[in-house]
Amino acid sequence: MALGPKVDLDGKPRTAITNVAMHLFGKQGFTGTSMRDIANAVGLLPGSLYAHIQSKEALLLAIVSDGIACFTAAVEPLMTSQPDPVERLRLMIVAHVEVVADNPERSQVVFHQWRFLGEENLPRAVQGREDYETLYVRTLQEGVAAGRIRPDLNLRIAVLTILGALNWTPEWFSPTGKLSAAQVGAVMADTLLRGIVID
Repeated sequence: MALGPKVDLDGKPRTAITNVAMHLFGKQGFTGTSMRDIANAVGLLPGSLYAHIQSKEALLLAIVSDGIACFTAAVEPLMTSQPDPVERLRLMIVAHVEVVADNPERSQVVFHQWRFLGEENLPRAVQGREDYETLYVRTLQEGVAAGRIRPDLNLRIAVLTILGALNWTPEWFSPTGKLSAAQVGAVMADTLLRGIVID
């Protein structure tokens, strides 16, 4: 029996399938989502999905890779455009929150589902995450060298603490709330920087 389309597949079926997978992975997890779930959501027979995608894991890798690329693209330019490491870190935090708010479902998958990638694809995701974290480590190192950041900090733990707080944002941020993503990011930056900046 043919299924009526639930998602507009005209012209960009892979994009539509990826967006549906992103929603389902974010809502019920990678392991809790079947190819049949994805097919039903886009209005295709399960076998028809393979004309557009290689596998469920390929969808996860695409979502995670795209998400990491979005965070990197938002933050990396600040490494050269903002010389003050403390102000740069503040802007990095705000930028991170804005990327989360732009697509909370993608962020949920990037932060919580990447570990379900297989051994062939997992290193790519891990490398992307580590490269992103390195931007924060470098900024803190510059801050320490400039006498702006506490020299006694364990920089690795400090970065993981900052990103841990930021990566929980999609669990509670509401785009219809009183504060915009930029305002929420500014509040978080003020809170997080208090423990590491030398007054």
